[in-house]
Amino acid sequence: MVTITEKVRFYETDLMGVAHHSNHIRWFECGRCAYFEAAGVDLFKLMDEGIVFPIKSVSCNYLVPIRFADVIRIETRLIKLSRAQVVFSYRLIRDYDDTVLAEGTTQNVFTHQASGKIARLSDSDFRRFQSMYEEDKKAAGNGGMSVG
Repeated sequence: MVTITEKVRFYETDLMGVAHHSNHIRWFECGRCAYFEAAGVDLFKLMDEGIVFPIKSVSCNYLVPIRFADVIRIETRLIKLSRAQVVFSYRLIRDYDDTVLAEGTTQNVFTHQASGKIARLSDSDFRRFQSMYEEDKKAAGNGGMSVG
C-alpha cells in the first residue's frame, strides 16, 4: 500500500462547501501515480516507449462529505495485476479522526499509443509491480486479489 496526503483546497469545493465529486477521481490518480513511483515504474519511460495506460473503468463510493481544509490520506493498493492491466483500490480517509470518506477502484489497461492495441509490461516493470502487489496481498490477507 502507498499512502499520500492532500489538503483540500477551496477551489475543490462547491457552493455547499463540500469537495466536488470529480476531485475524488483526481485524488485516486494522485495515489496511483505515487504507487507507480514507489514501485519504480517510470511513467515517462513507458510513454517514451509508446506505452500509455488509459483508464478502462472507475468507481467511487462517496461515504462522508469531504470539506475545505480537510487533510485526507489517500491509500492505494494494487488488487489485480497482469502484464496488460492493473486494478487499484483506494480509500480516502480524513486524517485527524481516521474516518473513511470514500472508497473506489480503477482499472488501467496498458496500450500501444500508436495503435491503441493492448501492450504488455516488460519483465522488469512487471516484477516491480509484482513485488509491491505481493506486499499488498499479504497486508490485506489476500482479500480477493489476483495476478495473471
